[in-house]
Amino acid sequence: MKKIVLLAATAAIAQTGFSQVSIDPEVGVNFSNTRFKLDGADAVTGDVRTGFSGGVGVNFGLGGDFYLRPGVYYQGLGSKSDIVGVATTTSLHYLRIPVNVGYNFNISKNAGSIFAEVGPYVGYAIAGQSKTEILGVSAKSDIDFGSDAAEMNPLDFGVNFGLGYESPWGIYLKGGYGLGLGNMSNIDDIKNTNTHFNISLGYRIKL
Repeated sequence: MKKIVLLAATAAIAQTGFSQVSIDPEVGVNFSNTRFKLDGADAVTGDVRTGFSGGVGVNFGLGGDFYLRPGVYYQGLGSKSDIVGVATTTSLHYLRIPVNVGYNFNISKNAGSIFAEVGPYVGYAIAGQSKTEILGVSAKSDIDFGSDAAEMNPLDFGVNFGLGYESPWGIYLKGGYGLGLGNMSNIDDIKNTNTHFNISLGYRIKL
């Protein structure tokens, strides 16, 4: 009997906590670069590379105007550099899982709402390429991922920040920033991290 009561109470809490659920597909564009830091030297930031982003999130209402929003996304990241006539473009392709907590500031029923969210993410590189151009001659190569010094660490993690507007019809526009904390380098004296700004357009499908 106690087990039945406990299960019923748990179900009631879960139903109340997640009373509003939606599926949120979105697509967008990334403006990314990498930050390179060698021990004992100043950090160097690459030039911005533009890439595609897209995926789907699930929005769980937490009561009031708070929500929990995990999701799965593709992120096209990387950077560019031009040093002494040598132009290099690094393209990195990640699958990323963020778990954001947010708050909706309702403007009015007919004007929509403004929302802000923050949370951690974990990502994994599924592919990468490097393109080098010298005196008009270019060469491409695949990036190897692994744990050796000559390979790039595929695991990434960090923090997301987002701010956006949602219309009364469920269409939303969001700007975000991703601060990478995971080291892409397997060399102890080197710290190489991802950062990016993102603009995305999505549609909230309420269930």
